[in-house]
Amino acid sequence: MRQELIIERRLQMTHPVLIVGFEGWANGGNVAVGMIDFLKKKLGATPFARIDPDNFYRFDDVRPVVKVAEGRLLDVMPPEGVFLAADQQASGAGVILFKAHEPHLRWSAYVENILCLCKELGTQLIISLGGLQDSVVHTDVVISGFASNDQLLERLKQHDIVPARYEGPGSIHSLICRQAEAIGIQGVSLWGHCPFYLQGTHLRLLSRMAKVTADLAGFQVETTELEKGWTQLARNIQRFIEGNPELQNVIKEIMKSKKRGAGERRGRPKEQGNVIYLDDFFEPKD
Repeated sequence: MRQELIIERRLQMTHPVLIVGFEGWANGGNVAVGMIDFLKKKLGATPFARIDPDNFYRFDDVRPVVKVAEGRLLDVMPPEGVFLAADQQASGAGVILFKAHEPHLRWSAYVENILCLCKELGTQLIISLGGLQDSVVHTDVVISGFASNDQLLERLKQHDIVPARYEGPGSIHSLICRQAEAIGIQGVSLWGHCPFYLQGTHLRLLSRMAKVTADLAGFQVETTELEKGWTQLARNIQRFIEGNPELQNVIKEIMKSKKRGAGERRGRPKEQGNVIYLDDFFEPKD
């Protein structure tokens, strides 16, 4: 057992699936963290283990959250990674969620902590979730992905997930998949492609990601609230676009380039002055 891995209570689960999401670079459209928060609520997941952050984060970059009241320091909360166990009556399957900010240091050791818990619980599948800003339009729902074997890749294709094609700066997701595969744990990584002109939680993409993730992990999840939220949000987005000729031109240029492969990350235009902040229109309830 690695020293940084702190297990606060033991679980009675058989081969649970681990679903991970990280804040930071790979959380475009709030797809990764938003999904973990959504599943936590839906599955009644509660914390049971964590990774001590001291050796993995620069606190001058991702600062601890402090709580002060009436002149007294009540709490200091560092950006630690937290494991949550889903209620098996709610999920019907063994599901573990992991939420953290992508670490700054010692990625390999950080992943070893995650895999150490996986080995103890008998986890056979890890699903990592990411989001990236891309030259797509908000009416599209584009998800790309990669898998550690052909059988899983075929399952992704059945969900119309685009096989990823990418070469460039990476995230910790790739390292998780590679190190997991080395010890016999299967891995899938799903990436939601979010319009670069939207800032905030992309509810429609989140809904689609939830359905795919649930099917791969072997449970069901109701996404009606996300779909209703998106319907309201889409009307507001369209009204904003109709009153913004520059943004209309940006979207037209994106539409012209849609023949390019969706699984290949595209460069976004240099001019990014036209941005829609989704929270100005609609903020999902906790």
